[in-house]
Amino acid sequence: MERTRYLSESEKSAGLKALYQSEIYNGIGFSMLGDTIVYILAVRFGAGNLALGYIASAMYIVGVLLPVMPRLLSGRNTSKVQSLVWLIRGLVSLGYIPLLFLEGNSAVALLLVVYTLFSCARLAGVVLYDYTVKMLSTSKNRGKVLSTVNMIFQGSTIAAKFITFLVTSIKRFATIGTFVGMQMIGVVSNTIAAVYLGRIPSRSVIEYRKGRTLGVLFKESIAKAEIRIRLILFWIFTAVTVVMGMTVPFLSKVAAFSPSMVFLFSVASGAAVVLSGRFCKFFGDRMGSRPLIIWNSSILVLFIFIWMILPADSPKFVILIFGALLNFFLGVVNILIRRLTASVIPDNEGVAFNSMVNFVVALIAFVAGLAGGALATVGQHIPHSFHVGSVHLGNTYFYTFSSALILAVVGNVLAVRLKEKGSMTNRGAAQILFSLHGLRAFMDIDKLERVTDPVKRKTLLLSLGANLTGVATSEIRNTLASPFSDDKVEVIRGLYDRPRPELVDDLIKDAFDTDSYTQIDSIFALGALIHNEKAERALAYLLEHGTIMVRSTAAKSLARVTRNARYLTRVADLSDQAVNTMEELNFLIARNIMDTEGSFFSELFIPAKKGMSVTFRQTHYAVLAHFLKFRPSLSELFEQKNLGNNEFMIEFLEEARDVAEIDEQYDGLARAFTSKEWSRVWSICYPMVRSLTFKSSRLRYLHAGVMESQAMPRSQIDGDDTLAVLYFSYQLKKQSV
Repeated sequence: MERTRYLSESEKSAGLKALYQSEIYNGIGFSMLGDTIVYILAVRFGAGNLALGYIASAMYIVGVLLPVMPRLLSGRNTSKVQSLVWLIRGLVSLGYIPLLFLEGNSAVALLLVVYTLFSCARLAGVVLYDYTVKMLSTSKNRGKVLSTVNMIFQGSTIAAKFITFLVTSIKRFATIGTFVGMQMIGVVSNTIAAVYLGRIPSRSVIEYRKGRTLGVLFKESIAKAEIRIRLILFWIFTAVTVVMGMTVPFLSKVAAFSPSMVFLFSVASGAAVVLSGRFCKFFGDRMGSRPLIIWNSSILVLFIFIWMILPADSPKFVILIFGALLNFFLGVVNILIRRLTASVIPDNEGVAFNSMVNFVVALIAFVAGLAGGALATVGQHIPHSFHVGSVHLGNTYFYTFSSALILAVVGNVLAVRLKEKGSMTNRGAAQILFSLHGLRAFMDIDKLERVTDPVKRKTLLLSLGANLTGVATSEIRNTLASPFSDDKVEVIRGLYDRPRPELVDDLIKDAFDTDSYTQIDSIFALGALIHNEKAERALAYLLEHGTIMVRSTAAKSLARVTRNARYLTRVADLSDQAVNTMEELNFLIARNIMDTEGSFFSELFIPAKKGMSVTFRQTHYAVLAHFLKFRPSLSELFEQKNLGNNEFMIEFLEEARDVAEIDEQYDGLARAFTSKEWSRVWSICYPMVRSLTFKSSRLRYLHAGVMESQAMPRSQIDGDDTLAVLYFSYQLKKQSV
């Protein structure tokens, strides 16, 4: 079979495995080669605010070189090129070695040049990286893949930075030589990551189409509203990330953090980003990006504001906490926006499209980075602090962080205009994120996807059925829409115990579907919607259409919905058509609810006259006794009879001796049941009840049923009917006036 550029499931699985393995080493490499150590070295060599602002943006501004990338690498395999540029970014980092011998401005200049070359190679890899993620994932699991990649990357980064923190916390190791040595460890780890990236299966090549410049791609993308909003959000929050990257020089220059404490801050921030990945992995694909971006960017605005007014002399643990919280919400927003932008990357011009996106990022980052550095300098000369009572607020980076705040607010407002198919509403997302019941429902749904044990699944379904939040209702609606599901029957039955009027249309649709295997269950569940007009109209229609099972179930549910006798006459007429026990039971329940007088009790021995089965007749008798709340239970007597307990009749007769007629005929009744002399039992019962009167209309109708049975041919009766007539005669005698 001819293969296309698209990978098979096995190839995607192998590719993801290689990608995840590369991220382990990539995290270590980037923690050593990334901006944290570069910031520390820059401060050590006396770099100014503009240089520090450049470092914050260098990771992005080198995107100005991307326009030539599709043309230079046209026709090359995407995985091989990505592996190559990853290898190059490690090799150029060998240029940090001369820092061991330089000082002052020359050291800063070399630092900026090497870091710029590193960023060039990195950004080229990132352009390919986003395309690789799209190639290895689908719209259903892309959020999970991105979150997993982020968690692995940040996890290894945290481990590496924590080791760095331990090393640099020892004063004699906190030297330039130590930092350069760590960068060399990063080169080795980066090289291993490049090898794993090269193992990712790919049949896609970098395409370049003459005339398809980045300007053309930009105009086409901006012209499409769905793509335009996603890209603008990506660019805005990239700028926010660049500006808030100035927190590291803020700690070094203003808050007087030692290098080891800066690494500890990085560890805390990295841990927060890992948690943001777990958050997106758990919520992203099911809830959608839009509502999560809106809510998390709103909270992000709050924490950026806190950084604006955070005094530089605040306790270090306070700064660590607010840094972690800031990075958590910023991480969530960035991951979700990447999920959205990855879904609009074209298949044919993916590399060119990403080059265009990152070219714009470069321009924005250049402005944001230098503006952030310049504003930090401005903050040293313009008032930037104020007092609230005795509390001193503000710092010299007030204006720098203010610019990030403005960008975040714009992004938050723009996110409202996002359109994403299948995403939850803001209200639905809030019900999950800010409600224990909503969160519980969401967790139950997540567990249902993984649990196979039937008992555990039933427990989860019961919990979900009892949860009345919108997310639970939405999940139940999804199950109802499924033609087949292991849980569908249980879910529908649960709707009887926990009715949801908002699902009445879904239940009606299933109840009207004659080919649905859950049709009867849905008709049954409609009975829980008391006084619901839609349910009543649907059930009234089903009462006249379909099989007798459908009609009997509709009768039962209609009785529960209406709670009156409007349909009693029709139900009574139909009940004669019951041919099995379930249909008979349905009609009996319906008539018991509708007919408060109890005229149907006069039909006590109709099943015997019609020659119905033992099970049918036993059920009929037992249900009628249950309706009247008679004790002892007739059902239990039939149970003992069916189990072959020969003593059950003696036990009943002993209990029934409080009636004089039974006490007098005790021996005769016992012998009659032993020798199966059924006529003798009937002849004892008739005189016992003939002249009785009753206050209850139900008992009067029951009495009529017993008396009418005198005309039955004895060939139509057996031990079950005989037990029934004796039981009801005994009860009538006890209940008589």
